[in-house]
Amino acid sequence: MKRYAFLISTFFLFCWSGPAWAVQGHGQAEGPVVHLMAHLLLFVALLLLLYVLHTKPPDTGLSWKSLKLSLIFFLLWDLDHLFIHWFAGDMYHDIKDLGGSLVEDYFVAPRTPLNFFYYLGRFDHLLCVPALWFFTVALRDFCEVIEKRRQSGAGQVS
Repeated sequence: MKRYAFLISTFFLFCWSGPAWAVQGHGQAEGPVVHLMAHLLLFVALLLLLYVLHTKPPDTGLSWKSLKLSLIFFLLWDLDHLFIHWFAGDMYHDIKDLGGSLVEDYFVAPRTPLNFFYYLGRFDHLLCVPALWFFTVALRDFCEVIEKRRQSGAGQVS
């Protein structure tokens, strides 16, 4: 009975849900500020974790190296997003002044070097996908180490 209730509620949820756009606004004033603060907090947290793992590494195995690589790629991804948010703040005003929107119309900007770097910065998946890949590899290796420890009788595995 619970299974049917879950399926029926999921069906109704999909029927009455609205569209989720890829580009969404953050509200009036506090939204962008809080969003940028979150990026800065993530940047500081990633730097701190990289510093701790570099100065006092728990191990030198592949899993820890993969974790460090994932943190470096996440750090680069976050820096990319900080640049994109900073630059896009000026661009969005231009789009609003022209009466267009990011969802329905295309934005054609003049070909300047800064716009070219903005365009390249929008390829953030080239940083995020490797970060997630290395993070997944690190988690998989951690799980293998834990499984080896369980099989050996709760001892340390080298």
